[in-house]
Amino acid sequence: MLRRDGKESPQNGRARPDHNRARLRAPGDAACAPARPTGGPGCRDHEIRAHPAPRTTALGSVTTHQIGFPAADSGPRLLEAEPGQLALVLSTLGAIRVARAGRELVVRDEAVALCDTDTRLPLAIGPGPGSQAAEAVVMVFPGAAVPTVLPDTGEPRHEVCDAAGPGALLRRFLVEAAARAPGLRPPEAARFGDAALHLAAAVLEWHFADLDRTGGPTRHHELMTRVRGFIDRNLADPDLTPSLVASAHHISVRQLQRLFKVEGSTPSDWIRQRRLDNCRRELCDGALRSVPISEIGLRNGFALPSDFSRVFRARYGVPPGRFRDERLHRDAPG
Repeated sequence: MLRRDGKESPQNGRARPDHNRARLRAPGDAACAPARPTGGPGCRDHEIRAHPAPRTTALGSVTTHQIGFPAADSGPRLLEAEPGQLALVLSTLGAIRVARAGRELVVRDEAVALCDTDTRLPLAIGPGPGSQAAEAVVMVFPGAAVPTVLPDTGEPRHEVCDAAGPGALLRRFLVEAAARAPGLRPPEAARFGDAALHLAAAVLEWHFADLDRTGGPTRHHELMTRVRGFIDRNLADPDLTPSLVASAHHISVRQLQRLFKVEGSTPSDWIRQRRLDNCRRELCDGALRSVPISEIGLRNGFALPSDFSRVFRARYGVPPGRFRDERLHRDAPG
C-alpha cells in the first residue's frame, strides 16, 4: 500500500505487490504495490486533490491510476507495467508532462498521450509547465485488447493527439468508474473495464487508424463478411443499429463507417437496404399473398407500418401493397 509520500507501508508485516498490474512509484523508490482504492460513488474532484497519493483501481484487464500534483514543484511518478501494454494519459486538471528516455510531451485540456509500456523504460508522469496544480488519469490496458487500431512499428510509441471528442468522454468515464468500483463485485468491475476498452478504441481509431494501412484487403474482406452475416441474422430486430453492430465486433462505430465507406455505403444504408431486399422478395412470393403487409415489414425490422411504407416507397416508387398487387398480377398465369 502507498503512503502519501509514495513509499510502501507494511500490511500484515510485509507489502504484497501485484505483479500483474501496472505500478506507480516515486523516482528512487523501490517498486510499490498498487494503491488500494479509496473513496466511493460520488467522489468529488476536490477529494481527489486532497489525497495526492496515487489511487489505483482494477477494472478487469484495465488498470486506472488517478494521480494528483498539488503544486508545480511536485515530483513525477514513474509508471511501470508489463510489456505489451499501452497507457493512455489524460489530464483532469492543468497540464501533465509525460517523459521517457529523453523524450517528453505535454497533455492538457482534452488531449491524450498514447505510450506503450516497458519495464526497462518507465514513464515519468508529472505536472506540466505553468500548472500550479495538476491531476492526471492514466489507463493501462493490454495492447491486444485493441488489435484493429495500431500497426506494429517496432519502436516505442510515444504520441499525443487532440482528442476533443471521444477523449473527453473517456476521461469522464474513467473517473466515474474508479469512484464506483469499490462498491462493485469483480465481474461488474470487469464490465466497466470492457466499456473503457471500447471507448479507448474509439479514441485511438479516431486519430490513428488507417484501414488501408493496418488492415489490408484480406482483413477488410473477412471483417465485412462477419459484419454482413451478423446484420442478416438480426434484421428482424428493430433495435439493430450501427452501434449494436460495432459493439458485437469489438470495433467503434467510426471504424464500422470506414469499412462501409470503402464500398461506397454506410452501415445504416446497408441495414435498411437488406431489410428492403427481404421485404421485396416476400412481397413477390405468391405463397405469402395472405400475409399482411404490416407483418412482412415487422418481421424484417420495421416496427411501424407507416415507416415501412415510407421507406419502401422512397426506394421503389410505390407503396408495398401496390407493389405486391402489380407484381403478383404481372406474374399470374395467362
